[in-house]
Amino acid sequence: MAEQTDSDVPEVAEPVEVVDAEVVALEPRSSAQIVQATATQAALVAAGGFAIGAATVAAFKHHRQVKAAKRSRKALGEVVGSRRFLVDVHLLRN
Repeated sequence: MAEQTDSDVPEVAEPVEVVDAEVVALEPRSSAQIVQATATQAALVAAGGFAIGAATVAAFKHHRQVKAAKRSRKALGEVVGSRRFLVDVHLLRN
């Protein structure tokens, strides 16, 4: 067997960091604790989904109102009265 020299041993590029750690044993959780944690997580997900849905509805509603306001500004004249049938009928002043 050949003897190793210093040139045969690969050099370490970076020094290895030694970390002092403490081992902690975890207690097993009961099924009631697991069910409670799962129910809490499900409730939080549902509440977040509801909030995002409500924000989306509000954004679309605002977009429609802005669009309707722009349409009303493009009217042919001053609207004196309005009646709604199958279509909108507007009475215009000359």
